[in-house]
Amino acid sequence: MHIPDPPAPRKPAPASGWRKLVYEASFHGINAGESRIEQHYRSLREQIRQHMHRHLVIGVVSGKGGVGKTTLTTCIGGIFRECRSDNVVAIDAAPGFGTLADRIDAGSPDGYADIIAKTPVAGYTDIREHLGHNNIGLDVLSGNQTSDQPRPLVPSMLTEALTRLRRTHQIVLIDTSDNLDHPVMKAVFNSCDALIFVSGLTGDSSMPVARSIDVLRSMAYDELLSRSMVILNNSRNHTNPLARSYLIDLFTEAEIRAEYMPYDPYLAKGGIIDTQNELRPQSRLRLYEIAATLAEQHIRKSSRLN
Repeated sequence: MHIPDPPAPRKPAPASGWRKLVYEASFHGINAGESRIEQHYRSLREQIRQHMHRHLVIGVVSGKGGVGKTTLTTCIGGIFRECRSDNVVAIDAAPGFGTLADRIDAGSPDGYADIIAKTPVAGYTDIREHLGHNNIGLDVLSGNQTSDQPRPLVPSMLTEALTRLRRTHQIVLIDTSDNLDHPVMKAVFNSCDALIFVSGLTGDSSMPVARSIDVLRSMAYDELLSRSMVILNNSRNHTNPLARSYLIDLFTEAEIRAEYMPYDPYLAKGGIIDTQNELRPQSRLRLYEIAATLAEQHIRKSSRLN
């Protein structure tokens, strides 16, 4: 008896462009399938959404202010939260006055002391009120936001806050101090699964990153560096392709993966960041690719340890 072949799997419906227009105009009768860019996005989402056996803690480091470290912390956290169903939090670990909450939720409470006082933390509802939140649900633990009785951040405070947030959040990003010698930074490095070094495209913004990498190698953080990357962030609209190529080669020779983030005027203007609706298409795609790389790298590492 002839057994008929099973029906071919239905192609995913297009979400944009002429393919979507034809699909909707034909009342879903004509499905040209996804475009190449839609297929690429779907592949990246699948990478970002993979199950993580362990928490992912990422430190974002620059060595110099003004290169977009806080902005990229917010953007990458936003992409992870957009794609995943579990909780994602960004922590302001600047020892002075932090600006992370200004990019996520300007009304965020100063929640370090309250979160540390929560013993034990059984679930997300125990600490939600002490965090800020943006429109897609990215949480933020803010640092000092006023000059009235500023709270000095010490290593034990960061460690205690991380201990509690690991119980409620799958992914943690830490926006760090520009000073690698600050005592809090050692607690950051000892807690992280990966680092993101943020560099500009000029010598004065890239050399602090190169020096930071050398310092961490001298402190025996080679394993951590092997799971890290440099983002060459074009935050000032520098368009010198030779400088970009030179820096990629420089960091690649130092055995650090280098990624490029294009200029985006929306990010340059400051204020609350909406990663879903306001970014340029090339910026959004690059952030997806960076988040997918971090997720894939972490999952491979976790698989080796299990």
